[in-house]
Amino acid sequence: MKINEVLTPQPMLDEDDEAVNKASAAVRYNSEVGCLYGMVGKGKFNPKYPEKSIPAEILATPKQTYDDIRKYLLPVFDADFFMKWAQRGKSIIPAIVAKQGDAPTKLSWVGGANLAGGVTDIGFESGLTAGISVKDEAGITLANLTPRVLGIETPRGLDTFSHSAKEQYDIMKQRIFKEVLTLAKANPGKPIAPKDPRFFVMYDPKQNKYRCTGKNSSKSQDLTMTSQEILSRIETNDAWQRPFGDWFQANWQTKKDYAKPLFSSIAQSYEEKIETTLSNSKGIASILRFGEKPYYYLTPRKFYFVPSAADVANLVSKGTVYGNPDGTGQKFLAKIGPADSNDFAQIIIYIRYANGMFASNPTVRVQELKNPENIAWEELA
Repeated sequence: MKINEVLTPQPMLDEDDEAVNKASAAVRYNSEVGCLYGMVGKGKFNPKYPEKSIPAEILATPKQTYDDIRKYLLPVFDADFFMKWAQRGKSIIPAIVAKQGDAPTKLSWVGGANLAGGVTDIGFESGLTAGISVKDEAGITLANLTPRVLGIETPRGLDTFSHSAKEQYDIMKQRIFKEVLTLAKANPGKPIAPKDPRFFVMYDPKQNKYRCTGKNSSKSQDLTMTSQEILSRIETNDAWQRPFGDWFQANWQTKKDYAKPLFSSIAQSYEEKIETTLSNSKGIASILRFGEKPYYYLTPRKFYFVPSAADVANLVSKGTVYGNPDGTGQKFLAKIGPADSNDFAQIIIYIRYANGMFASNPTVRVQELKNPENIAWEELA
C-alpha cells in the first residue's frame, strides 16, 4: 500500500479522552502522530487502539510505533488538534509524490526521539528523502543543540557562561545568591518562590539553615544547608539552585546590572566562535540541520523540501553579530548564503536556560529562519 492510496481520516471522539493539554509534549505528539495518521490512516482513530486505523504494513516497526502511541500520545490526546494535523498530513501527499516520484512504502515514528540524526520526526524507510520534520510553530525552528555544536566547549557540570568568563560569572552568581538568602532570612518560614511555587528557598530560624527546592530537566532536589554551605557549592549548576535563577529572571529589569559585565565579556568571543563554526560546510550543516538525505519541513502553513548537506556545500557564513537581548538568554544573528551570491538567509542562535537558570547548563536553540529559499529550501505547498 502507498500513502496516496489511503482512505479519508475520520476523528473518533471519546468521552474518556483528556481535555486539551497545552504542554509542549502534547503539541508534539498530537502533531506528529496526527500527521502520520493523516498520511496513512484508514477509518477512525483511537489512541488506545492505533493498530485499528494505522495499517501495520505501512510501518517499519509496527509494534514499537503502536506501543509509543499508547505511551506518549494517549495521556495527552486532543482529538481536535490531532485531526487538524491529520488533515495537514493528508494535504501534503500530492506534493511528496510530485517531488520524489514513488511514495515511501514504509514509515516510522518513535515517540520521545527524533529520527535520522535528529532531523526528522516521521521517517521514510525508502525513496529520495529521510522523512518529515513536523513543527507546530508559525516560524521556522531548526534545532535544539548543545553549546558544543557552536564550538563552545564546557566541562561537565560547569555553566557555559561560567567557563567562558568565570570571574564575571562568579561575581554575578554570588550577588544573586546572597540577595535571595537575605530575602529568605528576612521572611522566616515563608517560601521565596519567584516563578513557580514548587521551587523555593525558605529560611528556618531554629536551625539557622535554608531549604532549597528545585528541579532541572532530569531531577529534583530538596536540600537544607547553612548559607556558608550554599555559597560553597555554587561553582557548578545543580537542581536545587533553580529558585535562585528564577528570582533573578523575575527581577531582571531591576537587577540586570548584575549580569552586564558577564554578557559584555562573552559577546565578542561567542561571535568569533560561532563565526568559526560557520566557516566550514560541516558546521553549517550541523547548525542548519542539513542531513545526509533530503527531508521535508512541515508547519501549519508551510511545506518545504530541504536538500541534503552535499547539495548545499557552497553555503558560507556572511557574518554573525550579537543581538543585545534584554534578558538572561543570549542571542546572535547569523547570515548564511551561497558563496557566489549576495543573497542570504538569517537565523537567530539563542543560548538560554531552557531547564532553569543555575539548575542546568544553557542550551542552544536555532530559530527564526528567514528567507530559507536562499539556502536552497524549496517551498512545495
